Amino acid sequence: MSKWTAALTSLLVCAMPACLHAEDIVLPKDLTLPTDVSVAIYLPKNIRDFRNPFRSPGGFQTTSAVQLGLSFEELTLSTAQHFFKSSFMYELSGGVPFGLLVTIHPSLKKEDQQIVMTVHYQVYDAGGASLMQRDAVARLAPGSPVRGPDYLGSLSEQALTRALTEIVAELRPKAAKYPSQVGVSVKIDQLIDHEKPVVSGTGFFLNKAGDLLTAAHVVNDCASIEVRSAQGSIPATPKASSALLDLAVLETHAPSEHALSLREHADLGESVVNVGFPLQTLMTDAPTVTRGTLSSRAGLSGSVGQFQFTAPIQPGASGGPVVDLQGNVLGVAVGTLNASELLKTGVLPQNVNFALESRYVTKFLQQHAVAFTDGTESRSSGERPVDDILPAVVSVKCYQ
Repeated sequence: MSKWTAALTSLLVCAMPACLHAEDIVLPKDLTLPTDVSVAIYLPKNIRDFRNPFRSPGGFQTTSAVQLGLSFEELTLSTAQHFFKSSFMYELSGGVPFGLLVTIHPSLKKEDQQIVMTVHYQVYDAGGASLMQRDAVARLAPGSPVRGPDYLGSLSEQALTRALTEIVAELRPKAAKYPSQVGVSVKIDQLIDHEKPVVSGTGFFLNKAGDLLTAAHVVNDCASIEVRSAQGSIPATPKASSALLDLAVLETHAPSEHALSLREHADLGESVVNVGFPLQTLMTDAPTVTRGTLSSRAGLSGSVGQFQFTAPIQPGASGGPVVDLQGNVLGVAVGTLNASELLKTGVLPQNVNFALESRYVTKFLQQHAVAFTDGTESRSSGERPVDDILPAVVSVKCYQ
């Protein structure tokens, strides 16, 4: 018996009526586990692949002295097999029959010196009707005897066990009650967490058809993409992408009267403006405008076609336009140096940020037949008001 199986078995022993009564959960005496209903489980992509690193216990040596625990997907399926004879990960492509669909969105935080794992879950039948929705919580206090090298895995296991225990106690699921069928009525909007985007970034409109440009890493593996501007929120879908350039074009199917032109061949030392939506989980959906200069044509080591600029940016600004004083896009913001890491070496960088040059952006757009306006010849001595630029810039949110 593995460490994981042993830990889960001890939890399930506690999941008997006498023990569960203290938690206000009572398993029906006539309910035999594992039940024969077929269960599909939806986990966000970034959660499915997460593996908890933990220090090796004494007596077991590795080159790095660090081991990786089970992925959250493996942990979830391992826990579910004690409750359901058939359980599997739900894929967005669908096609596999199921009787119940369980969406799981876990979160971890510190509260009153405790580590708290919360599993928000919702249960649907194969027709898409919601049957129950709840939070299952597990807490780990300082000095707890269950704290071990993989305490986060154990804590997750406890929260998952509680969630699945609540489900079988309340629904008494059986194949006859919830027969397997393809869940044609289960929509993606029912599965994702609309309150917490996995990644947030910035984008800007390229043409009047409503195509917009952003950073590819912002919209990677999204189940749903939402674009927000002063006019409201609209859905978006990927149209073209390049991992090498870190660029992605999104299609909104919503005509836009506001679009930015792209200008090639930026001048070293010229003034630039960056518009973005940084720190979106902390701040309102209002754009941030910063000014600086194009300080160097050198990018990060190994990067393709980047330049440095001094206008400050924060997380969430990726994909935003770096424009000249006439509002023409010189580049697309892709990142900044990690000041906290460099500080460990005794170096404190100031305003060292990077953008992909527009000449690479235009080649990418031409390759994928995406319409845009060439602003190379539109330079003038006057300065365009920033307020004229803002309607073309939007926040981009990725949900799973």
